[in-house]
Amino acid sequence: MPNIKGETLRTWRRSLDWDVSQTARHLRRAAREAGQPIAAPHALVKMIRGWERGEHQLSERYELLYRALGFVPSPEEEEDCVKRREFGIAAMGLLAGTLVNPARVPVTVSATQIRGLRSIADNMWTRDWTVGGTALLEEATAHYASARSMLDLSTYSSAMGRELQELAADLAASAGFIAFDAGEQRLARSLLSESALLVGNDPLLTAHTYALLALQSTSLATLTPDRGRAREALRFLDYAADAARHEPSPRIHATIAMRRATASALLDDDVAVRRHIATARRELDRGDHPADPHWASFVTPSEVMAHEAMARLSQGKAAIAVQLFRDVLAGPDLPPRNRVLYQARLAISLHAAGDHAEAVSEGLRVLTVLQGPVRSARTLHQLRPVRQSAAPGSEFAARFDAALAS
Repeated sequence: MPNIKGETLRTWRRSLDWDVSQTARHLRRAAREAGQPIAAPHALVKMIRGWERGEHQLSERYELLYRALGFVPSPEEEEDCVKRREFGIAAMGLLAGTLVNPARVPVTVSATQIRGLRSIADNMWTRDWTVGGTALLEEATAHYASARSMLDLSTYSSAMGRELQELAADLAASAGFIAFDAGEQRLARSLLSESALLVGNDPLLTAHTYALLALQSTSLATLTPDRGRAREALRFLDYAADAARHEPSPRIHATIAMRRATASALLDDDVAVRRHIATARRELDRGDHPADPHWASFVTPSEVMAHEAMARLSQGKAAIAVQLFRDVLAGPDLPPRNRVLYQARLAISLHAAGDHAEAVSEGLRVLTVLQGPVRSARTLHQLRPVRQSAAPGSEFAARFDAALAS
């Protein structure tokens, strides 16, 4: 996790006698000179305030713009930035299949190796639901690097090559989602984009990959008032729906519908939210189907209800979200990582509804899980609003800060 603290940014800005608006103007000028895209002025002002309050992370792109203005992190923060940049370079290297020593890549791909990769691909989804992305990130990227190296360097028949390419796409998708849950958004987008390039003619895998890209876009859209990410999510879901239009799997269509609901909520489209949630429920009412893929087994009525709760929270209907999340958590069918994620979202819903004491109580339960069986940076970051209102020196503040630094 990046460790450039909001107080460091605020202290640097004040040392130059700049207010937030002036800082935004300087950052926009630096972006123009570098030929880099940047948020609109009003959005950038909100982003700067959020960075300084610690509500969200300073991305590498904006870190470099700050540095162009003369910002220098503390020695501890600088060491963390270097480590993250080295990891990012390595991750981008694996996308070209360069992390696996060629001596370890088989000359010829066998049916046994294909079966092994299939088992690994299925297993990564199941393990992610159990222990979270932060625990699996290195392993997941290594599995994809291995499959991609085989695809690029080994010998195989045409039929086996098609299967190998689909497995590489599946492993890229799982690694991308795991990176998303681990808070590595740049890596996640790179891996998911790589999966989209590799999916070939597999409609289920294509739909899955675009639905994952939409999930990330919707998540990123909650960090900024810019509606572009939410609209991007809906475009990705249109691609997913088009790919899956002839597929009989109810869970695939429910996945697309419930993610359309959460993206539509960010665009203040209540009619669309209600329509898409109703569609997701109707799809699941059709029951299980042999065409349902293994990775979609998490899509249950409770999961649809959780998406409805997230939509209501995005619409500012915190009290409704609280009740929905409580109903979700009362169900028995949530995998461990999703359960703690929705417990964190219950905490921020309580916070938004004004019940700060209960939000802290729920947040402490979440931290207990995150310090034990589940490791998910995405879940931890959900608790930032609760941390901002927690009393200085409180148990929650101390435990959250310790978890963030670990």
